[in-house]
Amino acid sequence: MITWGVHVDFRLLGEIEVRSAGGPLDVGTPRQQVVLAALLVDARRPIAIETLVDRVWGHRPPAHPRPVLYAHLSRIRGLLRQTAVPGGGTAARLERRHAGYVLDVDPELVDLHRFRRLVEQGADRQHDDEAGAAELAEALGLWRGEPLAGLAGEWAAQVRASWHRRRLDAAVRWARTEFRLGRPGAVISAVPDLTAEYPLAEPLEHVLIQALHAAGRSAEALDRYGTVRRRLAEELGAAPGAELQSLYRAVLTGDRPPPTARPPRPDEPGRGSPARRSGPERPAADRTDGGARPRLVP
Repeated sequence: MITWGVHVDFRLLGEIEVRSAGGPLDVGTPRQQVVLAALLVDARRPIAIETLVDRVWGHRPPAHPRPVLYAHLSRIRGLLRQTAVPGGGTAARLERRHAGYVLDVDPELVDLHRFRRLVEQGADRQHDDEAGAAELAEALGLWRGEPLAGLAGEWAAQVRASWHRRRLDAAVRWARTEFRLGRPGAVISAVPDLTAEYPLAEPLEHVLIQALHAAGRSAEALDRYGTVRRRLAEELGAAPGAELQSLYRAVLTGDRPPPTARPPRPDEPGRGSPARRSGPERPAADRTDGGARPRLVP
């Protein structure tokens, strides 16, 4: 399916949206949105009917789930017919195949898949840090809010948690890259918003304390460490990890903190730290302190 010049966008990283020619389309009821999301996350891959039923209803399906599912699929076909492309046709098509249903859509039209591609590119060791930071910032800027916002169910909760982990991975990688590039101001500007969303993410706190110390704000770095230590004790009954404690001692004594090594790719074994928003029309990353700052939406 050729989609050159298409102005269609399928958005999962926030409330579910389908936009065509710049305007929103009616995505239907929350249940229909779950069906659409279940198809979009596996774009161009067949999904068995049993799998769709499980994703949509979990362990509590209706007495006769298939007719209900078919009705949702029929309405989704109607929705997709509205995604017209120049020269005729549509940007996406729902097909029934032997192995199940396939939503034939260019993954680049789905914010989740663009996020994955950008994170992979940003983690590519063949790219320099400057390009990697820009790609990771663009990926993080795709998040508009809570993924699959407003959708209930076990499957939605599981994929939401998985995407949050990927976002945290990307955020840590972006911050470390910016720090290596000598731009602590970009880290100081963006990371506090992220730590408010992930208050127990030590890797984020580590790079933020590094950046504060490198920017000559060592007193703030020490205060930040104290806040993290108290939070970990209250929430987990644990002390900061060895790396964070080592960084604290370096800041306390005025030593230069150890350099941040380039982390492994997400798919490499032994990866360190773990991985939340596509803005309208694939937003450009904000620029802070000369670096690519991810746009964070509260």
